[in-house]
Amino acid sequence: MKLKRLDWEKELRHFPLNPKGVPAKLKQTVEERIAMGATPKRYRGGAWAAAAVMLIAAAVLYAERETVMSLFRQEKDELPFDVSSERSIKVHWIDGMSFMSRYGEAFIIQHPNMDVETINSPPYDPQKDRTAQFEEMIDRDKPDIVYLTTDIYRQMAEKGKLLSLETFIGKDKYDLNGFHDGVLEALREAGGGKLYGFAPDFQTNALYYNKSLFDKYGIPYPTDKMTWEDVFRLAQRFPADGEGDNRITGLSSSLLSASAYATAETAGSTLGLSLISSDGDKMTADTPAWKSIWQFVEDGVKKGWLYEAKPRTGSISGIDYYKRYPFATGTSAMMVGQARVAYELIEAKKRYQLADFAWDIVTEPVDPAKPNMASSFSFDGIYAIPAQSTNARDAWEMLKLIHSDSIAKKVAAQYSGGLGLSTRKSVTSSSNGYHMEAFSALKPDPETRFNRNAILSRDVNTAISTAINEEIKAAAAGTKSLEAAINAIQQRGQQAIEQAKAAQKP
Repeated sequence: MKLKRLDWEKELRHFPLNPKGVPAKLKQTVEERIAMGATPKRYRGGAWAAAAVMLIAAAVLYAERETVMSLFRQEKDELPFDVSSERSIKVHWIDGMSFMSRYGEAFIIQHPNMDVETINSPPYDPQKDRTAQFEEMIDRDKPDIVYLTTDIYRQMAEKGKLLSLETFIGKDKYDLNGFHDGVLEALREAGGGKLYGFAPDFQTNALYYNKSLFDKYGIPYPTDKMTWEDVFRLAQRFPADGEGDNRITGLSSSLLSASAYATAETAGSTLGLSLISSDGDKMTADTPAWKSIWQFVEDGVKKGWLYEAKPRTGSISGIDYYKRYPFATGTSAMMVGQARVAYELIEAKKRYQLADFAWDIVTEPVDPAKPNMASSFSFDGIYAIPAQSTNARDAWEMLKLIHSDSIAKKVAAQYSGGLGLSTRKSVTSSSNGYHMEAFSALKPDPETRFNRNAILSRDVNTAISTAINEEIKAAAAGTKSLEAAINAIQQRGQQAIEQAKAAQKP
């Protein structure tokens, strides 16, 4: 009876394997046996027994419990990079044309025998799981490199959908010291302890402060590594002078959605707090840790030292684009924002004479238990190699180019102010006289998880934020006590969660 290939492949998975690989001669013999097994020709008696022994010997020599053919492919991927044969690499990114401008053209110049094919991200469909959409795209289009959000990267790594980079790093003796401290730790944490990808850019917040306002009111400047309580107490010292758009506030956000909810959520995130439990079933707004934050936020709304954005409609352009930051108009003493805000403030001064005052930057507020960690740290995106890629060796060369010092410097110069901060130490942001190093002074917190609010529907998140803004305003107006407002936030949020879960049941 003829033995089918799938039968012996299944059997070989049960044998222990050897990390040193298979001798070339033995590999050739096994591949010949496989090819013969696909033809009508039969092998009997001693010849077939010899072939079976050879197959079993091959399995015993391997290190991973995979099929023989997939392991041969992995060994081929680890061969030296082929600099002569003409071939193509397929890369997924947000927009193919932009990828070619940033990286693809440089790769082709460096490797004239190579071509680059790009694949755009699948259209966003809120009715589908985003990770599942990416998995479908990978199965359909078979890219050699994918560009993933941290959440999708994490989930695909857990499912074994990504290729570990550790072997390539070891064989190439690739120097990892060129990355900022903590970057690789954050990537490994997201990958469950292994490194499955690299990220060229990252984002963190910092605290901007108006030196002129601090001088006017005789208040000491903020310093690096302040806690949120420190920042709130500084903000409380500024009188809510003026009316309307000219009113002075002690603290604002760079976001259009600046509100009681946004401020509280940001402060809570720094302390590792979430408004919902880890399983997404319960509101946690009435815990002692949250109550201390609500006290500051309610005080800020009541006394006016905390800025709240006004509702806006339509598009924003010209001077109004910059006026969305009360900090740019000189009416806010402090603002939490990303690095790009610095460039926007400089542009606002050049083009519209806004932000025409002395200002500087210190690190974002920190958790006193982890004063050297940046809680707002996030990656713009992570490049990884799908586990099913048959072109992993070429993909590794592309990853190295994307994250090389020369390309990182070129991209930073070309898109100055429009991207996140480079993960490469050699790339420094133009300081323009400001303390820009505040954005990279803290290490990313390896324990920072994705926002648990992301697992809830948009309707639930909207219900929770609306409840917080309405109840805190009610407490600030004196129509109810702060304790009653907190209880109402807890109850309204819990009701929204339960209604959403009930609607999901068949």
